[in-house]
Amino acid sequence: MDPLTIDLHSHVMPGIDDGARGPVETVAMARGLADLGVKTLYLTPHQFKLDNHLSLVDVQRRTDDVWRMLARAGVTIEVRRGAEHYYGEDLLDAISGGDDLITFDLDGEPGLLVELPMRQPTIGVRRVGAALLQRGIRPVMAHPERTAYLSREYGRVDGWREAGWRFQLNLLSLVGQHGGAAQSLAEHMMEDGLYDYVGSDLHRPSDLPWLRRAHEAYRAATEGVVSS
Repeated sequence: MDPLTIDLHSHVMPGIDDGARGPVETVAMARGLADLGVKTLYLTPHQFKLDNHLSLVDVQRRTDDVWRMLARAGVTIEVRRGAEHYYGEDLLDAISGGDDLITFDLDGEPGLLVELPMRQPTIGVRRVGAALLQRGIRPVMAHPERTAYLSREYGRVDGWREAGWRFQLNLLSLVGQHGGAAQSLAEHMMEDGLYDYVGSDLHRPSDLPWLRRAHEAYRAATEGVVSS
């Protein structure tokens, strides 16, 4: 299967975080993604960030609302629920307390999309991965290439991988939209075959032309590996 047909990370759900500001932007972004060949779109609003403390029920309801919205607009794309959990005290408390987490379903197992702090090194990542696996949840790290310290501490990646983490590439990193350092690290991680999933991390319709270039860059980098 072509990885670009599944977008694991987006902020297309309207009026819930710093992504789509309303239904018009939601429809525009979803239509743009469908035009790029995306078949399945995961709606992953921020959780434990921007004051968001979302319930599983609320996210599923909002996902259903987006599905109906897109159906009325004639946009053919499957939407699934998810969330981008910020790695911090709230997430750690939820894991240790056995709280419900906003998982996504992919490859037959529940997964949890987690964003690390981007500026300072983060402790306990391997331990958190192990704790999630004990609950039967696969930890998936959002855009590790955007983590500023990772280029000088690249060995952390192997440790995280051994602890069960899987990695999601932000496609826009490939065209410099998150800076030169993130682009270089993304290319390095691609060469090492470390990415399991891709996502747009789309926030605005104005990002769609850049995303088209990113799809082209991804295909060029994986030519002969990814079948269209």
